[in-house]
Amino acid sequence: MCGKMNAREMVPAELPSHLQQPMTEGVDDPAESHGGRQIAVLVRQTQEAHYALCVASLQAARLPAGYALEIFPLTAAQPYAKQVNEILSRTTAKVKIFINDDVCLTSPLAIEQMLEIFREEDVGMAGFLGSRSLPVSGNLLEAPDVWGAVRMPMKGSLEEIRFGKAATHEFTTGVRFLCPSFFATQVDIPWNEDYEKQYYAVLAHCRAMEEGGQKMVVPLPREIWCAYQMENISFDSAEGDRRRYFAAYHSRLDDVLSSGARLALYACSKDAQVEGWQSFSHPGGIAVGARTRIHETALCRLLSDNFVGEPRISVGDDCAIDAYSTLTAHNRIVLENLVTVGANVQIKDYTRAEEDLGLAAEDRELLGHACGIRIGCATEIGANVVIEGAVQIGCGARVRAGSVVKCDVPAYCIAEGNPARIVKAFSSRAGKWLATPDEEVLMGLLEERKKTDPLLTYAFITYNRSRYLRKSLRSVLQQVGNDPLVEVLVSDNASTDETRSLVEEQQKRFKNLRYHCNETNVGAEGNIHCAMRASRGEYVIVAGDDDYILDGVLRSVLSAIVKHRGVALFCLKKEAVPRWVRRGTGILEYISYVGFLMTWISGIITVRSLITKKSWRR
Repeated sequence: MCGKMNAREMVPAELPSHLQQPMTEGVDDPAESHGGRQIAVLVRQTQEAHYALCVASLQAARLPAGYALEIFPLTAAQPYAKQVNEILSRTTAKVKIFINDDVCLTSPLAIEQMLEIFREEDVGMAGFLGSRSLPVSGNLLEAPDVWGAVRMPMKGSLEEIRFGKAATHEFTTGVRFLCPSFFATQVDIPWNEDYEKQYYAVLAHCRAMEEGGQKMVVPLPREIWCAYQMENISFDSAEGDRRRYFAAYHSRLDDVLSSGARLALYACSKDAQVEGWQSFSHPGGIAVGARTRIHETALCRLLSDNFVGEPRISVGDDCAIDAYSTLTAHNRIVLENLVTVGANVQIKDYTRAEEDLGLAAEDRELLGHACGIRIGCATEIGANVVIEGAVQIGCGARVRAGSVVKCDVPAYCIAEGNPARIVKAFSSRAGKWLATPDEEVLMGLLEERKKTDPLLTYAFITYNRSRYLRKSLRSVLQQVGNDPLVEVLVSDNASTDETRSLVEEQQKRFKNLRYHCNETNVGAEGNIHCAMRASRGEYVIVAGDDDYILDGVLRSVLSAIVKHRGVALFCLKKEAVPRWVRRGTGILEYISYVGFLMTWISGIITVRSLITKKSWRR
């Protein structure tokens, strides 16, 4: 696979003068927070001359005081990902630089600036060149939204080539796919050894970073970081790797080369069914989650080609969109997990001005809002519904068939009519749906909900394991979102790592996420009791920071609690998603049925008040 930028062979004399003599002078350390001071550099070696120049340029780069490079060669003839994993098992360096030997650093500031970028802990990867979408060819350089900068040897000198245009105050911009020639990581995620060659192994690693909640960025520096030595940009890829990648990350698009489309969907996760995706407009800005089913006659479309990196339409996991329904986004439409959309539903995040005279509909002024439309987790939209404008529908809501929705619908409310109004709301205190004949009753129920304890608390206990907590916390938050019936709690046993900052970052998005930190480390068992006491939910689960809950489980748990409210103890026994409940009484019956699983804390759901009674406290 080759890129679209042509260049001629670069000779050593054309290298900038600073590359000729390695620099030895250190500078003040700008990255004190970065673990070890070793920087591992993995160099993919193809030619001795190229390799020598590449290593010389690395050694010439300025490093913060006390830092040192630890260089590991990779053999081009051997499987790339397997070699990477083997080297990662041998180095303790936090920052790893990956570079091909046909690339040389041309700025002495490149590594320093990369470390500065990694001060942002949610940045997992940084590279000199990347794209926000992926063409069906798989070649990121053919994407319409390439960002970054590089020097290429043309007409006897190194010429600058810059992609993308950002505001002058921005030093980095987000991307989804990084060029394999030169990039770095600060988060360790195992590489997928199913990929033999480099190119798709790197693309797959970008997706793994994204799934782990890490960002990928490219810099927009005044002084370009690197230059190619070779005549053109080529990528080490294989057809088997390409098919494997598209099967894993763009399911149902495994034959994209013969589809006639130019861009793949922004995302199409495992086991999704999107037969009509080729009829979508601007698919590069449309994301479809795992196990989601979109009827072949349903359409997702962007009103204009205004994709800027984040998907304009995002359909979550386990959603269903029925026949002849249409989602049209001017700004953004988000369907969270488990949303069901009936047949012939029209969802658009804008309206058109009615006061304009004598103009066709497409010529009228668009009226919308940057927040667009968001439909919360486990919401059900009936057939023939129209949703338009800046509308926010809370989780667990229901919109009855034939309704026209132009205003927000709170969580756990039922709306109907044209214009739609709230006719019922779930009372967590009463444990059932109550009629709302007027606005006063509705506001009273919503106010009661604020004053009522959450139905469930999912509490994590943790100590200095933010790398595990990041994934487990994400597995819960993506299921419950900002659900007012669920509290998510992190009980920190006086960690000294980035646990607090990780939680605080997530709290910007999730209002039901709370953080409790013990003054001293009280041990794992003590922290279980602390988590219980800090919880506010009527029922509580205490889980380890390395316990990852499967999609759909918490929704089933919440439903079971409502149906069997008053039961003192639930145990998630063996099923991946608990679809049924077996009731019993007495400790002996419980032990006989649950067995050794009674010791698995993450599977025990109990009434908090029974645990936190004074006689039970340590």
